[in-house]
Amino acid sequence: MCLIAKHNISLSCPNLHWQTEIHKLFSVMTSPRNSSRLRFWPMVAIMYILLCGGPYGIAEIVPQSGPTLAVFGMIFMAIFWGLPNILQTAELASALPLQGGAYSWYRESWGGFWGFQFGWLEWLSWMFDTALYPTLVVAYFTHFLWPDAGYLAVWLMSLSVIWISIWLNIRGLETVGKWSIFMSWFQILPVLCFIILGIRHIDVSIFSQWHIPENSSTKEALVMALIFGLWNYSGYAGLAAAAEEIDDMPQTYPKALLITLVIAMCVYILPLMIGISIDQNWSNWDEAQFNSVALVLGGGAFAWWFMVAAQSSNFGLINSELIVLSRLMGTMANDGHLPKCLSKLHPQYRTPVNALLLQGIILSIMTFGMGFVDLLVVGTWLSIPSYLIGFAVFVSLRFKQPDLIRPFKILGGWPVIIPIVAIPCGIAYLFLSIYPKNIFWKVYHYSFPGC
Repeated sequence: MCLIAKHNISLSCPNLHWQTEIHKLFSVMTSPRNSSRLRFWPMVAIMYILLCGGPYGIAEIVPQSGPTLAVFGMIFMAIFWGLPNILQTAELASALPLQGGAYSWYRESWGGFWGFQFGWLEWLSWMFDTALYPTLVVAYFTHFLWPDAGYLAVWLMSLSVIWISIWLNIRGLETVGKWSIFMSWFQILPVLCFIILGIRHIDVSIFSQWHIPENSSTKEALVMALIFGLWNYSGYAGLAAAAEEIDDMPQTYPKALLITLVIAMCVYILPLMIGISIDQNWSNWDEAQFNSVALVLGGGAFAWWFMVAAQSSNFGLINSELIVLSRLMGTMANDGHLPKCLSKLHPQYRTPVNALLLQGIILSIMTFGMGFVDLLVVGTWLSIPSYLIGFAVFVSLRFKQPDLIRPFKILGGWPVIIPIVAIPCGIAYLFLSIYPKNIFWKVYHYSFPGC
């Protein structure tokens, strides 16, 4: 046992590194608030943008899975995938509030070598997810203003989105947090108006039949519904990568996660049901279909407001996910697994400037060669092992460190923990076992382009 006498905290520490980090973090988190740290409501705003951002982009699920599987898939995955992930993430984040988030949890549980392997996988899955959003920003813009835009023009617009986001992130987490409060309200207000105007149009009789798309089998439609559910109810460990920059993280992070899940369910499911009921030409839907539904509900001005909110949502997602990516890369560089220059901090803003610049270059390349659905499928495929590893870390810490201080702890012991872990792991196994081979080879091709 190692004793942190100052705070009277007894921790079973596998190595000196963990002892030092925990001592430092508990000292910071029990000290008076530092104005430069991320407070609770700015953190909720960043989480909303990072983990939800509104219904913008989820319309693509309808032509892929049909309206019924689209809606019921989102409800099912919120309860049986999102909530268990939030509970185990909240416990880990409160017990191990370490910079680097999930990577640091892997490292402290299973050592440096495996920590880096799994941390790299975590970073890679976040990279594919982040690359989605410049694509979505451009999709919404061209849907209304430039439907005949050429491929090069689309890519150049994506580049402008990426590098403006890099510039904002270099200026620091506090800047992104303040900006996120304003942007989260700007994004959620048109969604609330969309729900108020459209809820009377919901036709529940539509959902009494499957309406499987003609060009898909039931299995393929189910897989795509699962993919979109995984995409929309995942990433809860992301902001934990900036643990040292969050005020009172062990207490505030779990609360913010639960608030975000409730909001996300409302802003995904209700607009989806409204849109499906109003525009029943489901096979021709695209990523920006809610713009057309907004036009029907509130006219041209409302459709423009909705489009601008969608743009800001996707722009906010890029900014929030760059926080995760840069802190993961910076922490791995500090540990010696990546070139040390990637951990260099900006002299004024104290942000990992070289890591951010490298990620901007990588995102620029990815958006040139891959479309929205390709990025989504590959990113989801790569992220599933990360989620399973996260549950494994959670279980192993319960075995190895039963007395570890956990400000947020799942109550009920193993009779509660077992289903919380088994159900999402079973979903992941089912998803992998029924994954269509043609989609698997597409993932393989993009993951290993030299093979």
